[in-house]
Amino acid sequence: MSIVSSNFRRWWQRPRNIRERSGHRQVTFLELFYDLVYVVLIAQLTHALAHHIDLQHILNFAFLFVITWWAWVNGTAYHDLHGNNDIRTRVFTFLQMAFVAAMAVFAHDALGETSAGFAIAYAGFQLILTFLWWRTGVHDPEHRPLSGPYSLAFLITTLCFFGSAFVEPPDRFNIWIAATLLSVVLPLVLFRIRRHSPVVQAQIESSALASPSMVERFGLFTIIVLGEVIVGVVQGVAGYHELDWQVVGISALGMMIGFGTWWLYFDFVSHRIPGPGSMRVYVWSYAHLPVTAGIAMIGAAIVNVIEHAQERLPMEVRWLLVGAIGMVLAGITVMIWTLPPRANAAQSYRLGQMVIFLAAIVILALGFSTLETIPLLAAISILMLLPVAFGLIHWLKHTDNPA
Repeated sequence: MSIVSSNFRRWWQRPRNIRERSGHRQVTFLELFYDLVYVVLIAQLTHALAHHIDLQHILNFAFLFVITWWAWVNGTAYHDLHGNNDIRTRVFTFLQMAFVAAMAVFAHDALGETSAGFAIAYAGFQLILTFLWWRTGVHDPEHRPLSGPYSLAFLITTLCFFGSAFVEPPDRFNIWIAATLLSVVLPLVLFRIRRHSPVVQAQIESSALASPSMVERFGLFTIIVLGEVIVGVVQGVAGYHELDWQVVGISALGMMIGFGTWWLYFDFVSHRIPGPGSMRVYVWSYAHLPVTAGIAMIGAAIVNVIEHAQERLPMEVRWLLVGAIGMVLAGITVMIWTLPPRANAAQSYRLGQMVIFLAAIVILALGFSTLETIPLLAAISILMLLPVAFGLIHWLKHTDNPA
């Protein structure tokens, strides 16, 4: 017993002080394991959309993805700011994962018959984050002006989601919308009010700083969602007992769209820290929401595109595909604005940003076209590869030749 008590603070440490944040921390296997559970949740949401493509289900998906993304961002941000390599951090990370897994169980019809279960599961997740954010202020009084408002917002959201399980729809979902908006907006408003304090201002700037490990986590989350595009292609092809050239061609172009998305994000955005100032960091972070949501919607669209390979592409599938790709490219354009240009490449990045934005507009316009499936996908692939080619040419010009 004496050994346990004497070593208590070694294996059950206090939350890491925000001023001790490391700029060279590597992403841990625990964080990678944490991200893995979101693969399941996002897959459930994407598959539900793939089976019901209409405006209502697209809006439902978007709302549920916001909840999922906000949960991931807060769990990730807490670990990056206050996590330790101890048992306490592992226990609370596993608890979060358990509730995210529970959310995945109810996600297939989260705005229908399983909504009460989804609400209770999300409330459990929020309760853990409420406790964790609150404890940071307990152990670091100077951090209370930040942890206090954040904990309050999470507590209110937790109570709203839990209470909504005992309210009948549509009031249940109205409570969800109000609670989600509150959890996103209230901390920002309270932070703004308290910025007059130099101590609070310093902590806001410190917490809003995008560390290399946080940049890497956003990149890993993007890869997770990109997996849904590959899954969409595989599921679409697996539905055929016999393959013909049309199915193979459409599948190849679907893969090309996934490859192009990866190339654009990881060439123009990833591994680059946003410029100075909390506003650029916030814009960079929130721009990942439409990008990752759009990528998941591409996966849902691709399944249906391949399933309709031997017939005319339904209009709702066409618009989901071009709308999702346009949203992804527009989000990447916004992210590029937040990033400081690399040495001697400011003009090239501005031109690349413009090319990506123009590609997004043209791809959206293809929704009005009457192109058949293969010409449509070919046009989209070419438009996505234009910025890729632009970036590749720039890279070749500015890469030193080997001796």
